[in-house]
Amino acid sequence: MFVSQTYLRKELGAAKVVIELAEEMESLGWKCDLESLPELVSTAAGPRSTEALSNALRRYLLANASKYDVVDYDHLYLPFPRDTFDQRPLFVARSVLLHREPSENPIPRGKSLRSRVRSLFLGRRDDRRYSELVRGTRATVAQADLVNVANHYDKLDLLKWGVAPEKIVVLPYGLSPARQTLFEGISPSPPAFPVVAFVGTFDNRKGSADFPRLVAQVTSRVPGSSFLLLGTARSEHEVLSSFPSRLRTCIRVIPHYTPNSLPELLSGCSVGVFPSYLEAFGFGVLEMLAAAIPVIAYDAPGPSMMLGRELLVPRGDIAAMSSKVVELLERRDDLTVARIQAKERARAFAWSEIARETSSIYLEHRRQRSSSSGG
Repeated sequence: MFVSQTYLRKELGAAKVVIELAEEMESLGWKCDLESLPELVSTAAGPRSTEALSNALRRYLLANASKYDVVDYDHLYLPFPRDTFDQRPLFVARSVLLHREPSENPIPRGKSLRSRVRSLFLGRRDDRRYSELVRGTRATVAQADLVNVANHYDKLDLLKWGVAPEKIVVLPYGLSPARQTLFEGISPSPPAFPVVAFVGTFDNRKGSADFPRLVAQVTSRVPGSSFLLLGTARSEHEVLSSFPSRLRTCIRVIPHYTPNSLPELLSGCSVGVFPSYLEAFGFGVLEMLAAAIPVIAYDAPGPSMMLGRELLVPRGDIAAMSSKVVELLERRDDLTVARIQAKERARAFAWSEIARETSSIYLEHRRQRSSSSGG
């Protein structure tokens, strides 16, 4: 069996997903070819625009699709009629972050002067570009044989777009056995000091505009509490400039870390927060859970796949999020139970099991396609 996954190297989340899944699929007997779209673009094609990348994938599949049983590709880059290509392979459009109209999932913009100026001068241009992405996404998923999404909110949106339910499969992401093992040594007993963790980039989509109020409300109610922001991608100076000076001493920022260092960095944290407005899944949430850290998150696409209703709050409800964080920090016995449950929850998301389910679903849909086409 063959599976081809195309992805953009710059989309690190996408690369992480397909590389880790491919490793598990190969252990099940699949041969997985990973192709990078930018490398398929001819140097004569000019800038690596969405159109150029889509045309590169089209050319590649016209020449090579017949070699594969399954072609698993990004949900943006194949907006062409399905009958353009060989009918024998199963074409799977994979979403690592579903492109929606902004009105379908509004994300607050930054409130800094720099953000307001950028929005004033470039906001309309950005909106036009994103609308083009949405159109490309809708065209791609309409032509796919199967659409693979990582959460149920995405499925609901695809249904609203008119995608047939039998064409949609919801498959979450997971941790490899080696990755899970790195977190196993973390004790479920609460650390001595009340530290609140966040793992993710510090940007509008992940709730950067909400953090100042969140930090203020938690630290005012829990004396001695602090926040650890990991993987922000922005420098400590840039991140802290978003907070009033009185809060900056309560915040530690680590813009980058090596994957193997994350368990140690999280080992001293009590509770996690994830005020993201939109995800495909949210690896930051999963890794905090694996570190025995209960996470309070917005009820948004992604985190809701991993967290019970008691750990979710409405998007933008900073008061509700801070209250839940404070409750856990103030009630040590409840926090201990929540930390044990967090570890157990993380174990339910294993790449080995997800790969088996993916393999089974792909093979069944491939069989159905062969039967219906007489191939």
